[in-house]
Amino acid sequence: MDEQVTTSQSLLDEIAPAHDTHGVVVIDGQKYAVGLLWQPIQRNDDPLSEIREAIESEAGADLYCWRSTVQVSQYGIGKTAYGHRDGMPSLAATVASGLANYSSYCGVFKLDEGWWFVAVRNDLILSEEDILYATEEEAMRAFTSMMAVPDWELKIVPSSWNIEGTDHTALTELVDRGHKIRLQEINAERKTKILLVFALLIIAVIVVIIFWAVQIWNRVWQQSTPIQPEKAPEYIQPIQPTPEKPQPWEKMVDTNAFIKTCWNNVYQLKSIEIPGWKLSTITCTPESITTAFTSQSNPSLYWFRFALEEYQFTSLIVDTTQGGSSASASINIPNMPMVASKPTWTVAQLQEDLTELKLATPALSGFSFAQQQLLDPPNRPDGSRPANQKVYTYFQFQVNSEYTPWEWISFFEKFTGLELLKMEFNPSNDASVQWKYEGRIYAK
Repeated sequence: MDEQVTTSQSLLDEIAPAHDTHGVVVIDGQKYAVGLLWQPIQRNDDPLSEIREAIESEAGADLYCWRSTVQVSQYGIGKTAYGHRDGMPSLAATVASGLANYSSYCGVFKLDEGWWFVAVRNDLILSEEDILYATEEEAMRAFTSMMAVPDWELKIVPSSWNIEGTDHTALTELVDRGHKIRLQEINAERKTKILLVFALLIIAVIVVIIFWAVQIWNRVWQQSTPIQPEKAPEYIQPIQPTPEKPQPWEKMVDTNAFIKTCWNNVYQLKSIEIPGWKLSTITCTPESITTAFTSQSNPSLYWFRFALEEYQFTSLIVDTTQGGSSASASINIPNMPMVASKPTWTVAQLQEDLTELKLATPALSGFSFAQQQLLDPPNRPDGSRPANQKVYTYFQFQVNSEYTPWEWISFFEKFTGLELLKMEFNPSNDASVQWKYEGRIYAK
């Protein structure tokens, strides 16, 4: 793998122009990362450790994205020095999901930034074939060389090339079909902790400075101001207006932050192996992450507690009523980031679009939704409505899927006023559906 990574890096350095954005292209106003180094997953039991080792061995690498299909799993390595950023979607991975019906294809697309060439073989993005060329001649040479390999299911080139047996589908159409698979930082959690500690230190220093400034000011004021006879001031308390209650979508959990927190904890919990114990379904909510363990054969409480002692659970309870055959664990999630997302879709538009998605997309076979209402404040005990009651209409949805949250992010980002409420992961390798998502979409 080291030799392949070195070869890929040399090729990227040869074709890269002398500025820090040659790894970024813009399509319909959206920035996409190109020029990633792609590698297949070798250790399916611990993929994050493998990705971390690859990033540490690649000079300047600090980002990664992960794509997974029924046949293969692979990751791409990115670099901030190339213009890549946390949360930026990979163009190669997005196009690959849009061409999921093809396992082997290659294409050349003309962009404002240059000529982008991509090749996918046996459902794997080839490690050195996610490249942005500066000239049309370089891109044509790369495409011609790849034609020495037989049995391509699909070949896409500009119509101006006049090559027989090729397709001319627009890149914007492929991007619209696919799911946006995004780059993320391998050490995002560690960076957050460092920034939090740094912020707390700054706040502590400011508090100390304010305290001493107040003390000094009080001493100076007391010395320079003569003592006045006490007199009760005549003060009329102003009438404070009742603050307007915020609408539900003005303060919702940030979907990307929720997915990242759940994703990181799921894969850490999944990697724990305890002799005699089996991990059950992991449930993520904006407030906490909960799971359970059940004993299989000859359970050992010693090994169970030893394996979990370094994992900082908020609560870990072993059921001793039946010989310690089960346990439950939870992790609190403090201060999840909040955002506002004002609904822009009407009830009729949401009903039509959700129905069309359910019928037209095979991946949504485990998708269901129902229209509901939120009454704020609720009806009185006798059933009558308060004078200031507001009625909010929303669609409750549930998705049962084999695909990861990052492959569903384009669905979550499609609607304004969408709130993701719960995610569940089934760690069983025999399960056909490993992920469940629940949420609501408010109508305007």
